Amino acid sequence: MDFYFVKTLIKSKATAENMLGYFFGKVSKEPEYDFIVVPARYGNMLNLSLEADYKAFMDNFRALKKKVFEEVPEALEMTDEFMSYLKVQLQKKGPDIFGAEISAAIKNDDADLVHYIITELVKGWTPRADVAVGINALTMEEISMENFLSQVEDLDDENLLEVLMRPDIKDLPEIFPIIDPVYGKSITEFDIGDSIFFVVLNPGSDEFARELEKLFPNHFRGGANTRPFVGTLISKELIVGKKGGKYFLIKVDFGKGIIGKGIVSKSLKIMGDLDRFEEKLSKSSNEDELFEKVSSVVKSTMERELPQFSKRKTKTVVTKYVEHTGMDFLVAFLMTILVVGMILVVSYFLL
Repeated sequence: MDFYFVKTLIKSKATAENMLGYFFGKVSKEPEYDFIVVPARYGNMLNLSLEADYKAFMDNFRALKKKVFEEVPEALEMTDEFMSYLKVQLQKKGPDIFGAEISAAIKNDDADLVHYIITELVKGWTPRADVAVGINALTMEEISMENFLSQVEDLDDENLLEVLMRPDIKDLPEIFPIIDPVYGKSITEFDIGDSIFFVVLNPGSDEFARELEKLFPNHFRGGANTRPFVGTLISKELIVGKKGGKYFLIKVDFGKGIIGKGIVSKSLKIMGDLDRFEEKLSKSSNEDELFEKVSSVVKSTMERELPQFSKRKTKTVVTKYVEHTGMDFLVAFLMTILVVGMILVVSYFLL
């Protein structure tokens, strides 16, 4: 277990409000959190299952939040007020302490304790509330790959494929930024000239493959990229897919005359702190151990054909209520992920 994820639905009898949200964080660290708050009469809109896994819940939560804010005029103000309350309460308690308590409870598969912690947290807002929680323990591999696959799902969009096949970029090395699910930032927050940390998914042409290994011998072994790069962002171009997704085509300067390309969803959280990167790198395994880890990941990924995540049982605790509520390029791109699997390298720099 590397991360905790708590989903909660709160029905306040004192303030006639319903709140749906989550707490997500690295083990024993302060959480990232978000909520939607609506008047109780709109409570049936908050109908997401607390038994959903991380990706399904987050995707549905983002879509629901947008819908609620468009259809319920008072929801935005109510949500802002509740989020401000949570911020104050977590600061009083200590966000790291809160994270440690939640982590310990989830490690012990103790949903009742998580339920108690959340109930205590909102007691100052509403002394009379029905609270339901769903909990998940997540590994770095699951979070990293789920983030990545969330972007792969729409890569058969014709607009994206047309961009990737442009003559000026189609043969460039394919790179992917290192994800930092808790402390990272969107690609929209990166400026031209900023440092960006990445791995090489596909060296592109044979010429680039030979050149990369020649110029950066410490980053490759057995033809695979085993250490992340620090490059410079030299361009980013917004692409709106036909399916409505928003992505950025980025170009990154490796140094020594090599330029790489990548398609990055604006929703991904990317590592952007040089000090943090260097600290994690200095604490990582030595080269031989790292190579063995990467080789193991690649082998297991190939054996599974596509990444399959262990199904972790989600437990739900309820207080006083119960509710039941083909394209060739894409194939080639997915094969690159299967053979190289380098997105999982991020695991070894964030643990």
